Parts: sequence; structure tokens; C-alpha cells
Amino acid sequence: MSFWDTSALAKLYVPEPDSLAFDAIAISGGDLVITTVTVYEARTVFRRRELDGVIPAGGAATCYQKLIGDIRSGRIRMVNDSPALEVEFGRVLEQCFSAAPPTFVRTCDALHLSAAKVAGQKEFVSADIRQRQAAALLGFVLTPATYPFLP
Repeated sequence: MSFWDTSALAKLYVPEPDSLAFDAIAISGGDLVITTVTVYEARTVFRRRELDGVIPAGGAATCYQKLIGDIRSGRIRMVNDSPALEVEFGRVLEQCFSAAPPTFVRTCDALHLSAAKVAGQKEFVSADIRQRQAAALLGFVLTPATYPFLP
């Protein structure tokens, strides 16, 4: 089981050059853990990819329904908002901004990292370079180990 942020999770639904590598990670890693904000972010990504012509007209809705289906089936477990998440969010912000030098983290990134901590995850799957820096600072094992993938 591992925590997936939106940058990695979207690759399971929208074809991108490195989607197959993330598919392999998902297959080998068991259940995926996300937070509620991931669903909103993913829906936005799907719609943007549709507008960019990466997926066909109507593809955003199809991708979103597949995501919801994976959540309902239990393949993806969701960490919901809670008082524990709010407390952990504050800790993540403090740890990131108090580092020397500070590790700047965006709001949604801090929510992902906080949810991963609340869910007790040790592995963090991300394709977002800034989020990976914050995850490393917080002690997560990064998956993939290096990103972007080297040829």
C-alpha cells in the first residue's frame, strides 16, 4: 500500500509518456491511498487533458468514472478530512517551512503529505518535483526512486 498524489494517480487514467511505468508501480504496490482533494484535482486534470486533446471528447467523464469505480471497489482507499488531518497539516507546514533552507509546499501538496502521514503510509508516489522534495524532507520513501525517469 502506498500514498499516491494526483500527479502520479492521473497517469493511471490518462495516457502520458511514463504512464506504463506508473501502471507497473500500481500493480506491484497493492492498494493505493489518496485523499479527498485528489479526487477534485484529478477531475481537473482529466478535463484539462480533454481540452488539450490528449484524451477524446467525453474522456474526462470516463476517466473520472473509472476513478470513482476504483474507489468504490476498494482498489483505492481514501483518507477523508478529519481533526487528525488538520493537526497533521499544521505539523507538515511547520516542518517544511522551518527547514533550513525552507521547503516551500503548496496547500494541496501539504494536504497530500498530511493525509499520507495520517494513513500511516511510508511510501509516497509522486511525479511532482516540489512535492517529492517535501516528501523526502518528511521521511517518506519516494516512488519512483528517481523522477523524471532517466533514459
